Amino acid sequence: MAARLAEKNGYTNVKVFHAGIPAWTKAGNPILTTSDFVSKRLGYIVVIDTRGVEAAKKGHVQGAVAIAKDKVISQREQFPLDRKAYIVLYSDGTDLDGLKDIAKQIGSWGYHNVAILKGGYQGWVKDKGPIQRDMVSTKIFYLPRPHPGEITGDEFMNIVRNQPKGVIILDVRTRAESAGGMVPGAKNIPVDELSARLSELPKDKEIITHCRTGLRAEMGYSILRNGGYNSRFLNDKVEILQNKVFCCYK
Repeated sequence: MAARLAEKNGYTNVKVFHAGIPAWTKAGNPILTTSDFVSKRLGYIVVIDTRGVEAAKKGHVQGAVAIAKDKVISQREQFPLDRKAYIVLYSDGTDLDGLKDIAKQIGSWGYHNVAILKGGYQGWVKDKGPIQRDMVSTKIFYLPRPHPGEITGDEFMNIVRNQPKGVIILDVRTRAESAGGMVPGAKNIPVDELSARLSELPKDKEIITHCRTGLRAEMGYSILRNGGYNSRFLNDKVEILQNKVFCCYK
């Protein structure tokens, strides 16, 4: 669906990575996030300015902590105990070559929501994201708290067990992922198709989105909320086996 839309809008040489985001990140490929996504979550996520303290003093993403690129890995003990924490790295520009190995290393520590800010600080300024100057923190401070719209693993498990009539569980993983097993009673619409398929969902029911790590579930939640739907999302790691047994890991 997403590939067809891209081709319809004039793009050529469009390819689809069927294995999905989990396989993409497992292979060491970076995930890009946007200024809009980050600005809406400031205070809930960890943002790291990898340009260093002196550059950050001249201007940095509001609430970002300054840790130079070559020092990030050595500061592992600073990172949150909560492995669900969103970690966003940025430099002057997108800097995929400079940050992808760092993002991969952080992911190997068990953090499954690690991303690089598209456009870096220059893109942030261009997008009119909130900035700070002079005072710069060099220590990560993270207080775990639910993101807007987030439900707990226990709530999700209760919904699955009880299957309330007024609730729909929406699996926003790829078709390839869902083919390996789905949560009982769930409907699958991949997140990159969701905007074009909103009409398939009723507005008189609450829609709970899930994926494998919580990242795409939150994307789906945002799409649904913007479309006028009553929605929440599961920000937890989910493993679904062939026999449809599944687990949430907090």
